[in-house]
Amino acid sequence: MLLYWITTKKIKTREELATMLKRDFSTIYRWLRAYKKGGITLLLTVKKAPGKAPHIPPEVREKLIKKLQEPQGETSSGKLQLWLEKECGIKVSYKVVHDLVHYKLKADLKVPRPQSNKANEEVQASFKKKLCELIKVMIKYFGNSKPVRIWCQDESRFGLITMQGRMITLKGVKPIGKKQWKRGNFYIYGVVEPATGEQYYQEFSQLNHNCFQEFLNGFAQKYSDYFNLIIMDNGSFHKALLLDWHDHVMPIYLPAYSPELNPIERLWSHTKKDLKWENYSSLDKLKEQVDIIIKSLTNQEVLSLCGWDYILEAILSAGS
Repeated sequence: MLLYWITTKKIKTREELATMLKRDFSTIYRWLRAYKKGGITLLLTVKKAPGKAPHIPPEVREKLIKKLQEPQGETSSGKLQLWLEKECGIKVSYKVVHDLVHYKLKADLKVPRPQSNKANEEVQASFKKKLCELIKVMIKYFGNSKPVRIWCQDESRFGLITMQGRMITLKGVKPIGKKQWKRGNFYIYGVVEPATGEQYYQEFSQLNHNCFQEFLNGFAQKYSDYFNLIIMDNGSFHKALLLDWHDHVMPIYLPAYSPELNPIERLWSHTKKDLKWENYSSLDKLKEQVDIIIKSLTNQEVLSLCGWDYILEAILSAGS
């Protein structure tokens, strides 16, 4: 419209153009200067303000992202603030760090998976890599021509002391969990087959080699038609000299302090998620609920929880 009115000579002054176009006089002057300098191209070019320089430079931001990609992570935005100052020489406010980490990088506080400080990561990696060869050796020297099945075994404690966990509430609402400190507990001994999701459980009042022997006897009887290799931890009662291992049941021991290599640990966490913040009046009531939860587990559900790649790959390679 500006160029049209000037070309047709309907409007002759800048003041009139400003009035007709309802723009400030300085805006009309700036448009005309742009057209005189660069024609219609420059006049229609939209310029964006460069904006405020970021508090955290791009190269430092990349370092921060790499740090947050590490499983060890960090415990608070305050510690990340100190890390930026110490490692990168960048001094910024807590709000800047929190907004970047929480809103832009979408990084939140999570419940970490505990790992013993005595765990040897090199030994763990070697176990994963050599599990296939270990299975082959066990089959070669101890196999009895029966079909081979690979299991993972562990025990879990269930007690009347209230299990704690996170709760969902609206923003600004502080969750409150009612907790009791009643005595009483029992143990579930279990095995799962990562390749199929099949399960076997028994309930015991204690955690010792006598109960474990009874568990082994029941398992061996049920799966007597197979040669069963059971991956388990180094618990003292798992290695008790008095244990009577059946000919078709043999253990494969995990590296020391490495429960995270046993997929059945994930199954225990899954069974306990609906028990959090529940207060049971008696051990019998708790046993009833745990029994309901375990019996409701399908093989497909267990397979999705325990079908870990490193075990399945070892099983497939050992069988090929």
